[in-house]
This record gives sequence, structure tokens and C-alpha cells, in this order.
Amino acid sequence: MNIVVIGGGSFVFAHTVVEDVIVKHRLDNTSKLILVDLNEEAALAMAAAGRTVAKALGVTVQIEATVDREQALVGADYVIVSASPQGARRWQMDYDILVELGMPDQARECGGVGGLLNSFRSITLLMDICRDMERLCPNAMLLDVTNPMPRVVTAIERFTAIKSAGFCNIAYRGPDGYAFLPSLIGKRPEEVEIVTAGLNHFAWVVSVKDRKSGEECLPLLEQYLIKGDWSNQPEWTWRELSVMQRWLKQYGAVAAGAVDHHAEYLPFQEDIRYTVTPPYHGSEEERRLRLMELREIADGQRDWQELFKHPSWEHPVDLAVALEWEEDVRVDILNLRNNGSLSQLPEDRIVEAPVQIHQGELQPMPVPEFPSELAKLIRSISDVHELAARAAVEGNRELARAALEIDPAVTDKAAAFEALDRMLKVHADMLPQFTK
Repeated sequence: MNIVVIGGGSFVFAHTVVEDVIVKHRLDNTSKLILVDLNEEAALAMAAAGRTVAKALGVTVQIEATVDREQALVGADYVIVSASPQGARRWQMDYDILVELGMPDQARECGGVGGLLNSFRSITLLMDICRDMERLCPNAMLLDVTNPMPRVVTAIERFTAIKSAGFCNIAYRGPDGYAFLPSLIGKRPEEVEIVTAGLNHFAWVVSVKDRKSGEECLPLLEQYLIKGDWSNQPEWTWRELSVMQRWLKQYGAVAAGAVDHHAEYLPFQEDIRYTVTPPYHGSEEERRLRLMELREIADGQRDWQELFKHPSWEHPVDLAVALEWEEDVRVDILNLRNNGSLSQLPEDRIVEAPVQIHQGELQPMPVPEFPSELAKLIRSISDVHELAARAAVEGNRELARAALEIDPAVTDKAAAFEALDRMLKVHADMLPQFTK
């Protein structure tokens, strides 16, 4: 099994792939991990550190690094993408324009005006990667970690011949994550099975079942939130719990996965924390220190376990192994074609839902229906995803305007249209399809 990681020197994600390949799954010398990155130093250092870990554990997987994407893709079985070229710089360019136009809250990673331009940049990169894959490894599967995920995966599904799935485990985290929600009703995480579904960064709790008794505990969770007494919870959770309470009253469902992410797809709200700095990890100094750490691990001067102190939440290698070895595995959260999982959305939309892997195939699991008003909102956001993906691939300005026109997150349409024109101009070097 050959796994290629594009963004293989990344600050947050690459070391988790290395850990999963070597420590968790112990792939042997019939498998290869190739780390691809524009930053050759980072990729080479990550690969060298990985080889040191593998040697220490007696794992024989082959680990390489390169800046040559095409060379790496030849013979690939799985291609993991976690890349955002010039991410912080380009976000800042968007932010400066949006501040000048009086709409700084629209500097979002996934939704609103900023999210649309970020979609265009990410999709443009992913289309280039997919075209290479169609030539060099047409049967490989692309496992995406790059945001805005539903728009990226939609573009791949609509406009390429490449199979794909998206990974984002935000629903595990925060005051509305799997690990925390059970405590609100006096249970431990291992005592309940929580099911969330919807769209990436816009998922909702649809079931909370007691594993032992089979009791559906979602009504208890809803009652707790409606009551609104957070005194027995850590103070840092109160803001998010209050937002969850408001949305429960408004939409009839419990948000799952950090309310500030959900809010990217909604109009401005006073108690939401909007991004005012680039939403990317690792300052220049932090990256310099990471490079030093990798080299010290590779040279045996530092304990290799330090490489894995801060793992990412996403584990696409788990999916690759399950598919390759035809394991029967349930994946709690995956982004892929609906195929009936969410009955209130079209079959071909990209949704976030639990998936069963059986005999090398992905089978989305059916989930309970959403309240009708929430279902309409989810559909409208999904409609924006569709327009954004198509506009990005075709370089179609009218479709881009149409996406903003129907986007519930954008209230000042005139300012949004002006921002769009200015952003397309400043990013013309990365988005040549819009200048044709």
C-alpha cells in the first residue's frame, strides 16, 4: 500500500500520519509513505524523524520525502491532502479588504465571503492534484483534510474521476463535542453512543444512546440545555452552552462541534468569536523550533515520543488501512456522497455522517431526520457549497455572485459583491481561471 501525503511537512497534521503508519498500524516494507511538501526542509526532516521512529520500533515501512508531486503520485493507492499554500498571507489579504469594507466578521475560513475565496484557492489546488492523479494513479482514493472540506469534496465528486472522502473530527471537540456532552447528563463518554450528522462544521446531534440500556438520552441533553443552569460546568464552557441553548430553541437541535464553526455559515451574532488572525497553526518561530525538534529526533538527540505529543484529531490512515485490508469498521464522522444517509438532502450532496466500512466499501449509515426548519437551513448551506464548487472549477464570476446571493451568512450583498471583485483581483495569480 502506497500512501502519499501532500502537505507532508505540515505543522499540525503530518506527524499524526507518521504516528498512525508506524505506531498504530505498523505497516511493513510492502508499504510506502511518501511525504510531499513545497517546503523541502520540513518534508525531509519529517521523513527522517519517521525513519528513526520506525527503526526504534522495528517497523519496516518505507518512508520518503520529495517536492516532486508527480513523481510521488505514480503508483499511489491513497493520497492524503492537508495543504493551504500561502494560507496565512492570503487570509490576511482577504481580511484587509473586508475590514476596509466594514465587514470584518466575513473573514471566515469556510463560510461567508472569506470562506468563498478560501474555497476557490483550495479547490484550484485540489483540481490540479486530481488531474495529476487521473494520469498517474487513477484508481487511488483522495483523503482530504483541507478546508473548506464540503466544497473541496463536492468539486472532486462533480468534476473529476477520483474517489474521495473528507476528514474533520471537530464534532469530537469542545463543549459540544463527544467527549464533553455526556457529562452534561451525568454520563461518561464510553457509556453512550453519540451520532452526529449534517454538513462539515455544521453538524448536529441526532442520537445519544445509552450503550447498556439502549435508552435514547437526547431528550435529557435537550432538557439540560433548555434549563440553562451552567453553574456545575467549567466557566470556559458557558458561552458555548448559551449559544447551544439559543440554537436548540431556534432550530430544535443540539449543535455538535464548536459553535464558532457553525456560526461561519450564519449571519453575524454578538456572542460568536470571529477570527481576527489567520486561522492557521504555527508561527515562523514555532515552525523553526519544530524543524529543530524533527532533526534532533532524527539524530537520536531527542526522545522520538515527543514527536507525537500533540496529535491531530484526523486519522485518514485508519480509513486507508480498513479499506485496503477489508476490515469491518464504523467511522463516526466522514464527509462523502450522501447516498440516502440524510433523507432530507439530495443523494448526490456531500454530507457529514457516520459510515460503515464493509468488505472494502464505504456505506453511509441512515440517520434520523432533522427538524424541518433546520433541514431547510442545511439544504440552503449545501446549495451554497454546490455553487461555490462549480464557480471555482469553471472560473465563473456569475456563479460566485450567485453563491453570495443565497448564502445565509452574508447579509450585506452589495458589500459582498464588491469584496468578491477586489479579492478575485488580488488573488488572480492563484485563481487564473477567473481572469479568462
